[in-house]
Amino acid sequence: MNNLICQNDIKMLIATLRTIYATQFNKNFPMDGKNAIPMNIVEQIASNTLAGVMPHQFQRGLVLLSTSGKTFMPSFAEFRTMCIGQDWWNAEKAWVKACEYTKITEHKAVEIEKDVFQFQEITTIAKFALDQVSLLINDGEMHRAKEEFVKLYGEYLAEAQLKGRVQEWYQEPKQLAWSNDQEKQIEHNPLPNAEAQKHLEALKQKMNVRNRHIRKPQELKPTPKPLSTLITNEWPDPFDQPDAYLKQCELDGCVVPATIRKQLGGRHV
Repeated sequence: MNNLICQNDIKMLIATLRTIYATQFNKNFPMDGKNAIPMNIVEQIASNTLAGVMPHQFQRGLVLLSTSGKTFMPSFAEFRTMCIGQDWWNAEKAWVKACEYTKITEHKAVEIEKDVFQFQEITTIAKFALDQVSLLINDGEMHRAKEEFVKLYGEYLAEAQLKGRVQEWYQEPKQLAWSNDQEKQIEHNPLPNAEAQKHLEALKQKMNVRNRHIRKPQELKPTPKPLSTLITNEWPDPFDQPDAYLKQCELDGCVVPATIRKQLGGRHV
């Protein structure tokens, strides 16, 4: 049992069929004999066939069933069409509406209630199927586009009905527009001429490199040492103090050539 119509609705349908088409119902669903079909099986088949039918659609189908005056009893599938046939476009009608939609240059909404507007030019499923075949239409392959459209629309329609959805109109997206009210809200308050000239002169001063005040960098000067400053760690003079000089070289690891050591007296060689 689906969650849209209840078991009592199915029993009401079967009771209506047995009342209006008693002979045909008993022939199609015999209660006795080797071909007997239990009534619970009949109810289950009817329930599965009517999956996705809304309660208001079911009630309309019952009214049509009772007032149609048809001689032959409709099948459960035909009764389903009676329930939802007026709510949904069939594939052929959807294709015609889709072709008309492509020719609309300015979309206009319809006022369905006071201050409530709605576009009613194409359904959401038809628009979705149309978008899928738009490239074929642009290439001029109308025959192939129609075949693809009818196929896609039938699949989308069956899926929507199975989920219990109702037909919805496609609503055009809102277009952003610049209103006159926004222009009125923007007011320009010009500055007095004297103040504007003042700002202009200040800008010129900033942009004029020649007139710009440039700070001089700090000038660094060396600090001279007084002549009386004693030089510390002074090496001994090699000519006045040859022994001390050679000894200092030995302590610091400086290599003194043999020729120089010989000239200094040959000591510490």
